[in-house]
Amino acid sequence: MLATTLRIRIAVALALFLTALPVRAQEPAALKKLNAQAVDFYRQAKYGEAVRVGQDAVKLAEKTFGTSHREVATALSNLAEYRRADGNYAEAEKLLKQALVIDQKLLGSDHPDVGVDLNNLALLYDSLGRHADAELIYDRVLAIDQKALGPNHPDVATDLNNLAEALRAQGKLTQAAPLYRRALAIWEKSPAQYARSIAIALSNLGALTATLGQNAEAEKLLGRALEIWRKTVRPDHPSLVATLRQLGSAQVALHEYPKAETTLNQVLAIDEKGHDKNDKQLGRDLSKLGLVLFLEQKYTAAEPHLKRALALDEAVYGKEHVTVAASLTNLAEVYRALGKYSTAEPLYRRALLIDEKILGPDHPDVANDLNNLGALYFSEGRQADAEPVLKRALAIKVAALDPDDPQLLPIMDNYAIALRALGRDAEAESIEKRAKDIRAKSTTP
Repeated sequence: MLATTLRIRIAVALALFLTALPVRAQEPAALKKLNAQAVDFYRQAKYGEAVRVGQDAVKLAEKTFGTSHREVATALSNLAEYRRADGNYAEAEKLLKQALVIDQKLLGSDHPDVGVDLNNLALLYDSLGRHADAELIYDRVLAIDQKALGPNHPDVATDLNNLAEALRAQGKLTQAAPLYRRALAIWEKSPAQYARSIAIALSNLGALTATLGQNAEAEKLLGRALEIWRKTVRPDHPSLVATLRQLGSAQVALHEYPKAETTLNQVLAIDEKGHDKNDKQLGRDLSKLGLVLFLEQKYTAAEPHLKRALALDEAVYGKEHVTVAASLTNLAEVYRALGKYSTAEPLYRRALLIDEKILGPDHPDVANDLNNLGALYFSEGRQADAEPVLKRALAIKVAALDPDDPQLLPIMDNYAIALRALGRDAEAESIEKRAKDIRAKSTTP
């Protein structure tokens, strides 16, 4: 049987930052109570509730102290973070800049509370994808806190984690890793007090090591994070679910498919219980679980998950979208594995048409679609139909890739097999020799 190409959904890496939400001792009892309530809602990821209570805290602070007071700056800064978490970035930026102006005027530019405001402004920029801007601000915050608090203060660990996240988002992985580890070492000195912070650092470091291909190390780190999350947050908390998703991806990369199936079933169970379901994320999770079941050769079990993922993707993205093409391909792969060739073929063809329209006829993904269709024809004994399709797939890949790129090998192998089946041995031998040379070069140190 010729090899085909699954359209794998890549998991979004964790991006867990830490914001600073100060509550000062001198604040009146009513304000302290409101701030504590808002922080509690925030930690439960009930951001709408946190915004409501945070707005009440701002009003009370302004009524009690006037508009230019540190307690007002604190309330504004905290409300800004709740707004950011709730997705209202414009309002969050406005509130943060108001707090920053007040604190800089009252405290000076190097005060730790100014660092709090700057940290949360950088966090907002990270949410907007402005990671280079965020990096510069996090650097400034780290300098402020190390000078004011010392190099081993827990707030410095927060700065280190956040700077590392901004670096990781820019692909600066080797710079980010030691910052995560230093943050983790600081928090682990007080594990009971900083359990959630430790879980965040472990989750982020696990995601980074997975990106580096160190999946065994990632699995250990994410497993440790998951143990902490289970003890400290509700069972459907976003941070716990994000860690589960990343752990499942690491287990897939390690070919630990039974473990991955268990992990991703937990994710799906949480998805299904969500009061306001995210169909886009649910589709991704269904696809990933379906892929794992496919890799375990549990084709019948994979089919309903992938069918449902396709339906959700069509509803979210429309009928013609590259994500829909990926879902069509994955479902077609199941039908091909089950021997349901007539059911698989229209799915493969539809995926091909979508990708040709959106990506262009010479895109590498189109070559993958052609390879899959050619492999299907070969499985049906339609070698004459398979040959031109595979020939076009190979031509696209050759034009798009380096001549010695190992990504050429699956299509070269398939095309050679098809040529052999048609009795065109000389042509097949030429392709096989080229493939052999590529393999030899790819294994040379």
